[in-house]
Amino acid sequence: MLLRTNKRLSGDEGAVTAELAVVLPAVLMILATSLSSVSAQVERMRLISVAAGLARAVARGEQPEQVSRVFRDQLVGRKVTFSTSGQFACVEVVAQVELLGLAGLPLRLADRECQRRVGL
Repeated sequence: MLLRTNKRLSGDEGAVTAELAVVLPAVLMILATSLSSVSAQVERMRLISVAAGLARAVARGEQPEQVSRVFRDQLVGRKVTFSTSGQFACVEVVAQVELLGLAGLPLRLADRECQRRVGL
C-alpha cells in the first residue's frame, strides 16, 4: 500500500525567486563594473605603450608629424601632445573611455612618457 502525504510548504514558495530578483541586478552591476575596470586598465596599458614608442622616436630626432603618421593606427580616438623639457622629449597621450553603466560620464585616461634626447 502506497501512502501519499500531501505536505504543504510553510509559506516558503517563491522565496528563492524573490531573493534572486533582488540580488541579480546588483550582481550584474558588479560584473559590469569589474569588466569595465579591466577594459580601462587594458586601454591604459595601450596608452603607456604608444606614448613610450612615440617618445623614443622623437628622442631619436624624428619629427613629431612623421612619428604621428607612423603610429596613426594606434592613435585613433586619442589626443597626442609633444613637448620638450631640457634634455628630454616628452609625449602625452590622452583617451576617453566609456564605462558600462555610466554612459555620458567618460573616464579620462592619460600617460606621459619622456625619453632623453640622443646626441646631447
